[in-house]
Amino acid sequence: MHTALLLFALFLTLQMLASWYQLRYFRRTFGDAARSWSDGYLGVGHARSRFGRGAVALLEVGSDLRVRRLRTMFGATVFARFESLPDAEQYTLAQLAEVYEPRSGESQSAKAVRQAIQQIQGVRSRASQTRT
Repeated sequence: MHTALLLFALFLTLQMLASWYQLRYFRRTFGDAARSWSDGYLGVGHARSRFGRGAVALLEVGSDLRVRRLRTMFGATVFARFESLPDAEQYTLAQLAEVYEPRSGESQSAKAVRQAIQQIQGVRSRASQTRT
């Protein structure tokens, strides 16, 4: 009984350390993206599955609405890392939104990218409403 409790406590401790490590990595990556540009927009999207892997997307768009960088992180472990999608840099925000239109059976990464796009579109529409 004591061994089971000790193993459970060890597991929880390792889980907390791994979560802290993953959060630190995300905050560092997000901070680097935010400091990279003095203009434009930064959108973050996430998609979770009930069981299994989730995804996070980090979308950087210039004030001219051209995609500067799109990175996604996909996985279920603390070893997941952001990967750049350089093909996205040829698109404007509107074109990227067309590429990531909802489809049945789409990946978690696609859902996360779409959420990042929607976040930027929402910020832009709120900003234009306050100027009017």
